[in-house]
Amino acid sequence: MVVVRRLRQSLVDEYGKEIYSLLKSFADVIGYSFEDEEEIKIEFNPDRPDLFSIPTLVGAAKIFYYNEPIVRSLFQASEIEVAISEGVSFIRPYFAGFVAEGPSIGSKLDDLIDYQEIIHQTVGKERKKVSIGIHDLDKTEPPFRYTTISKLERMKTYDSFEGTIEDVLQKHPKGMAYSSLLPDSRRVPAILDKNGGILSVPPIVNGIMTKIEPETRKFFVDITGMDSNSVKYAFYLLANFFQSSKYRISLPKIKGSYGPSKKEILDFNFRPYRLNLKYVSRYLGDKVSEENVILNLRKMGYVAEPGYPEVMVYVPGFRVDVMGLVDIIEDFIKSYGIENVREQYVSPGTIGSPNIFNEIKEKIRDVVVGLGFQEVMTFVLTGKYYQEDFQGEVRIENPKSEDYSVIRDRLYLNLLDLLARNKKHPLPQRIFEIGDVIVHGKQETHLCVMVEDNRSGVSTSKSILTSFLKRFSDHESKISGKKIYGCIEGRSGEIFLSGKSIGVIGEVHPSTLENFGLVNPISFFEINIQELIDQHQ
Repeated sequence: MVVVRRLRQSLVDEYGKEIYSLLKSFADVIGYSFEDEEEIKIEFNPDRPDLFSIPTLVGAAKIFYYNEPIVRSLFQASEIEVAISEGVSFIRPYFAGFVAEGPSIGSKLDDLIDYQEIIHQTVGKERKKVSIGIHDLDKTEPPFRYTTISKLERMKTYDSFEGTIEDVLQKHPKGMAYSSLLPDSRRVPAILDKNGGILSVPPIVNGIMTKIEPETRKFFVDITGMDSNSVKYAFYLLANFFQSSKYRISLPKIKGSYGPSKKEILDFNFRPYRLNLKYVSRYLGDKVSEENVILNLRKMGYVAEPGYPEVMVYVPGFRVDVMGLVDIIEDFIKSYGIENVREQYVSPGTIGSPNIFNEIKEKIRDVVVGLGFQEVMTFVLTGKYYQEDFQGEVRIENPKSEDYSVIRDRLYLNLLDLLARNKKHPLPQRIFEIGDVIVHGKQETHLCVMVEDNRSGVSTSKSILTSFLKRFSDHESKISGKKIYGCIEGRSGEIFLSGKSIGVIGEVHPSTLENFGLVNPISFFEINIQELIDQHQ
């Protein structure tokens, strides 16, 4: 979730008394939460990054309620030049930028800085894909260069930290947070002005030379990154912020072939879609007129023009969330009002019946609870305990953490981890879980029953297993000795029902207990529920 904050009085002072009720009402249309206190707190779902600032949110609300038409404005050409060095292609290759000119930024300065950081976190994926530098153009002299410089060069950051760039990377808070995004080399990317002054070292920090202040009227915005589309998205989101604040946007002349081309950027703005009215009616469940569709899409910030039976829809560049016609129809329904969509009874094609598998799981759950056990649930994604004997075959390609790098292939290791996290609770601990696993590429549903007690051994779990199977199945069961991962050899085995393997049983090895930080004896059994069901039927 993304949170935007503003003092209520500050909002009223800047936009007038009516803006408070406007934004509160607009929350029902868009679907954000609006907390009304001395500091207004607006919480968004992450699907509308164009609204994650007060100026852009206010602009969208005024378009919706006051029917202010969105203008298909074209970006002007700037005389400012930016030369892209070939050296950055190996470090942070993509670049886009623009110039914004207008009134003093004033009280919107905090909004701008907050929005910059929100884009860093969302579109930029914590600056990995995109980072943004915003500069006071009156404090520097173009042309600019996006190039690489030595880490031994000295700079003064926006907050007056002074030293070599190496010092900045190692000692400055931004350097310590983001230096890992740069390769381990002697040079770093930098944006320089005509005289060699350092505007910024992306994606780390801006220099003090072009620090923006409430009096700033002319801005130069640099956007660098590792992903061309993300750079383009950040370009339009920032440009929309400035346009919503009455600034003129112009594009510098880019010398160099890195980054989205000028044509790519311009073509993304007001990209066309043909919206068939029958397509809208199918989703809405009711007939709609061309005038109705055009009116509601314009209220949502689109340019919409008649062309029966199709409506021509032009999507602004800052609507980076719009991927196709379904997104446009969703916005139409938000404006039309979900409460106005006519309810229809849909006759089912089949007669419902209980799911046999779920019914049997409930019976299993009742039996185990009746034996004195408490049900728990653990994560399907796991990792760190599955390095030696993993049989699941499903690994996460690019995990956020090694703790969540695979889909589990058994339950008992997860339950050991859960007991390790709950050592403060008194003994005995009697827990069970019914959950999905993947074994050799096949999804199975397992039951694992585990006991932690001063006297818990494999015989403890064996007696519980016998009681369970007697209540659930009339078939003969047998345990055959087998070495089970993490268990004491000779005190573990494979469970057979009517001659077919259904699971494993064992007493946890002391070394395994030590690895989990546990000290008391633990035993368990784990069975494949599907095998039970097959024999139950």
